[in-house]
Amino acid sequence: MNLKQLLDDHQTGMSQFQDDFLVTTRAGGTLYGQYKQALRELYKRFRGLRELICKDERLQVDIDELKDKIKMEEKVFDLRRFKIDYKEKIMLMEESERAIKDTKREFNRFYQQAAYLKEQIGELTDEKRHQLDIEMWEFKIKEMIVIDLLSTGKVGNVTYEFLHACPKEMKIRMAKKFKNKDEMDSLIAWYYHKEEYHIPKDLPKVEFSNTKEMLLINGK
Repeated sequence: MNLKQLLDDHQTGMSQFQDDFLVTTRAGGTLYGQYKQALRELYKRFRGLRELICKDERLQVDIDELKDKIKMEEKVFDLRRFKIDYKEKIMLMEESERAIKDTKREFNRFYQQAAYLKEQIGELTDEKRHQLDIEMWEFKIKEMIVIDLLSTGKVGNVTYEFLHACPKEMKIRMAKKFKNKDEMDSLIAWYYHKEEYHIPKDLPKVEFSNTKEMLLINGK
């Protein structure tokens, strides 16, 4: 078993399981919440890939330039330095290619998630986005209340602060959820039996003809 075989098994980013369950599902709650999280993660990889691709291209320029310098240099110590610089750039290029490969893999998965969730949600008008945002935050605050009750037996300060910042009608509606033991028991029962939305394992593959298309270079 050689070193390259072992390092080939190493992923610098997250696994698909993490992408689907510990990021998008965990952070989202509602379908809209999952869609927002998938877009957030997709945009991070989109920006990351743009930076990595440019860095990779600059490294290639440095490597090509150093090749010429090595051919032309006559001074012994300068030649030795150029050779060290060249070797270092080759190593950095290997790391860059690994980072690009893993970032593309994550980009593809979050793109798949976002495309799938967009189909479930449909077109977003300002009014629909606002309503879905309210539903998402009600869901999140209900979860916060339940987690507080299960872990400490009472609603925590942070949850109260979130609740206090909500519109009055939403605040009143949510406050009723823990006004007495029956309501709290009902809320805890909701938590354990709430509808869950999971990202399907097998989603349609992402098809990009080239990296330029993926990164929207030159408007494409």
